[in-house]
Amino acid sequence: MRIRTKILSSHAVLATAVALICVVIIFTLQVSDVNRRQLSASYEQLRNIDLIATEANHFIEQIAELIIIGPQDADIYHAREMLRKHLSLQRTLVSSELDWLEDQEDRAGETVELTLIDRIETVLTELDQVYAQLATELAAGRRDQADALYRDEVENRLDDELGRLITQALERELHEVEHILAESARLSRQSVWLAIGVILIVTALGAGNVMMLNWTVLRPVTALAEAADAVGRGDLSHIVSTGSADELGNLAQRFNRMTSQIREQRDTLHRTNERLEAQVTERTAELLARSQEVEAVNARLREIDANRAEFFADISHELRTPLTILRGQAEVALRRRDAGPEALRETLEAIVRKAGQMGRLVEDMLFLSRSEHDSVTVEIQTVILQEVVADALLDTRALARSKGIVLAPQQPIDPVTVRGDADRLRQAVVIAIDNAIKFAPEGSAVAITLDGGGGRALIKVSDQGPGFSTEDSDRAFERFYRGKHERTGRGAGLGLAIVKWIIERHAGEVRIESIAGIGATIIFDLPFSLETS
Repeated sequence: MRIRTKILSSHAVLATAVALICVVIIFTLQVSDVNRRQLSASYEQLRNIDLIATEANHFIEQIAELIIIGPQDADIYHAREMLRKHLSLQRTLVSSELDWLEDQEDRAGETVELTLIDRIETVLTELDQVYAQLATELAAGRRDQADALYRDEVENRLDDELGRLITQALERELHEVEHILAESARLSRQSVWLAIGVILIVTALGAGNVMMLNWTVLRPVTALAEAADAVGRGDLSHIVSTGSADELGNLAQRFNRMTSQIREQRDTLHRTNERLEAQVTERTAELLARSQEVEAVNARLREIDANRAEFFADISHELRTPLTILRGQAEVALRRRDAGPEALRETLEAIVRKAGQMGRLVEDMLFLSRSEHDSVTVEIQTVILQEVVADALLDTRALARSKGIVLAPQQPIDPVTVRGDADRLRQAVVIAIDNAIKFAPEGSAVAITLDGGGGRALIKVSDQGPGFSTEDSDRAFERFYRGKHERTGRGAGLGLAIVKWIIERHAGEVRIESIAGIGATIIFDLPFSLETS
């Protein structure tokens, strides 16, 4: 018998065993899937019936509260809608199960459940009517009639009927679940016996197949494998016995001829391999050196690109507010047709002053990109914080007026002085007020409070906007952080990072106090004396 015939016979035996296993698996999966779907559907319906019972009790309680505390339209509407929602969901679940159920007895049971749902909805409709009558009686001042109507129709009739119907539906689902679980146990026992039978049949077929392959195929192949191992160890004199006349015998003869040819080519291959290894080693070293050069260039390019992007982002963010102020002052001057030379002169002086501040800002932004190396200039001198706050209010009043925001400053009469850079501190306060105006509702107020008690100076900027979430409060001072909250979802994410940098350079700290949805307060905490390195 040829090897091909032997292998085909072995494959036929294996295919028969695999087909038998597949048939058993498919049958078991189909039965289990139907049972699983029934169990899942029954569980969902049972859970939903429990919710229906809960919402029904809530609905009855709301009707009772009508008698006790008066109309609660929002609560009764919510309770009724939730009850109808779960009834609708129960109808959908039952209808969906009917679509794929094939057993007529199971379909009849689900039809009965639909009837119970219809009856529950009928009772709910009657409860709506009674509720309307109760509201009418109470509105007319007929308390006794309302009490009697509630006692007769709701407490003694509809409540009991609704509870009875829900109990019936619940008992039917419990019975269905118990039936499905029993059916699952029966199927499991049958599957076990069926699996045992399949295992015995497959074992017998496999044992016969193994014996046949061992005598006709595996033993000659083992001899060839042993010869191959001998050749692998360098024994090129090993000879394979050619006892059979099939393909394996022919393969043994060819193997013997191959060993003789390998002996002749081995020395040539050794010499060729030595030359190739030397060439590969040389080329590998060259590629490694080139790869390291390319990686160094790429790292430098990424660093340059990151610095460029950060630089332009800072400039665009920090120039936006001064430009808005300049435009606001110019627009105000243009709208004042009766403005005299003195008023125009004041406006131009303010524009010139703001342009000078913008020039200073542009110069400082060039240093901000290198702030990690402490190379940005901070001019330390005695600063009166009332003047800093006043300048910031002048810079931002046009923005506040455009949104109808009232700026409400509160500060002590005695001067509050610190050691620091007045322009930098003014810049920090302007950014804080600008953010507060941006997120404050129109017509609200932004409070700016200065306090010099306790040995430290506190500047607080409060608004009535959406506030910060907990996550945003923790990360609001990170550069480029925008966050997901409404408060931090706008802008480039640089303003508060710049504020943090300025305050820390003045040996102070900045923090946020916020309640989401109510408002936020940014607090600058500065020492009266500044210690810098």
